Amino acid sequence: MATLVVAVSLATVVGIATLGPASAQGDALGCSACEGNGVAESTFVAETLEAALAYPAAMSPTVPYIIAMGGGEMGSEGWISGGMSLSDLGSMEQEYCLGVPMEVEAWEEEQAELQGVSLSASYDYPSRIDWRDVGGQDWTTPVRSQGGCGSCVAFGTTAAIESRLEIALGDPELNPNLSEGHLFFCGSSATCQTGWWPSAAMDFARDTGVVDESCYPYTAQTQACSVCPDWQSRTTRIEGWVGLTDRAAMKQTLADQGPFEVVMVVYTDFFSYAGGVYRHMTGERVGAHAVTLVGYDDEEGYWIAKNSWGQGWGENGWFRIAYGECVIDNYAYVPIMEQADPLYHLQTSVTPNGGGMIVLEPTACVVDGCESGTELVLTAVPEAGYEFISWGGDVYGDTESVPIVIDSDKAVTANFAEAGDGSDLRFFVPLVIR
Repeated sequence: MATLVVAVSLATVVGIATLGPASAQGDALGCSACEGNGVAESTFVAETLEAALAYPAAMSPTVPYIIAMGGGEMGSEGWISGGMSLSDLGSMEQEYCLGVPMEVEAWEEEQAELQGVSLSASYDYPSRIDWRDVGGQDWTTPVRSQGGCGSCVAFGTTAAIESRLEIALGDPELNPNLSEGHLFFCGSSATCQTGWWPSAAMDFARDTGVVDESCYPYTAQTQACSVCPDWQSRTTRIEGWVGLTDRAAMKQTLADQGPFEVVMVVYTDFFSYAGGVYRHMTGERVGAHAVTLVGYDDEEGYWIAKNSWGQGWGENGWFRIAYGECVIDNYAYVPIMEQADPLYHLQTSVTPNGGGMIVLEPTACVVDGCESGTELVLTAVPEAGYEFISWGGDVYGDTESVPIVIDSDKAVTANFAEAGDGSDLRFFVPLVIR
């Protein structure tokens, strides 16, 4: 069995400042303590380890320390504690940093049993992906804080949708900011004390949609739903969502489509996480918590996740956690973004130039494009001294008005001739380069 080694990072040894109690860093209630500015020296120093073993009393909660497994080298086998004073957080205050009802875990286990593992599936996902840096671009949005309210489900849901919206539109600079307040306080009868179900949050995002933050600014307190007057025109909706219970399928989906939401069990030691690959080492279970997975690393064996405790917690608000740890990969809530129908364009031309014009209704297909199935009527109008001869390209005939259905990009040409010159261009088909 792996041994627990605690290396106190004493200021006199590694030259860093120690932290005061959480109550001295800000409001002691809820996640203002969870997002304390805990900092730890990541270098494993032999003298520091020696001091920790010789003086166990030095393990003060006000001093950053390293938790390692096995032989003492941190590497991928340990993680850094930020030295946050957990004693200043009561059990109820810790629960306010979370927000997933305990029944959800049992429901997820039932779903896992029903779905089973797909033995016939074929996967080709890469060995590592991190949506904070794909193609040199960041496809995630900034880490936010749920404060002292058990609204983690709203943050886990919006974070996944925001990233997937950027990916679906191919725009990493979009940086959408959806309202966790609208999702949580309008989407449910939940309160900061009771929390919410991720499945219900996904349903609301599908059926109603989520407004932008400026329409409903988030505040960390139970409240009645109160949105801006034009909220219905400001929603972002998902097409639906699916649940995954197979780890390989989760990796494939994450690599192909982007981040999604998961639920993990939180123990007291997780509150003091400040870096490294987290594994539960000590402390009692506090509750369940929704977070967003944004990547993984098969070589090191961990997930990369976005938390909702502010940027002062963990690795600037993010964390890494070992596969299978704290049931984090038991079940995934995967939002499916609405795929906009493609727009098609109509290219028009006349020959000879100045011989006439093409009138069409509506005109959007030429300028902005139109949806598949749009029906148009084209009318050839000759200029003075000319007469209409025939159509060419994607329509044929010699009547001045013809219908056309736009189901792909199309090009048409109206052929004119000088009136009375004896020309017959009815069989002329111009070359159209598409």
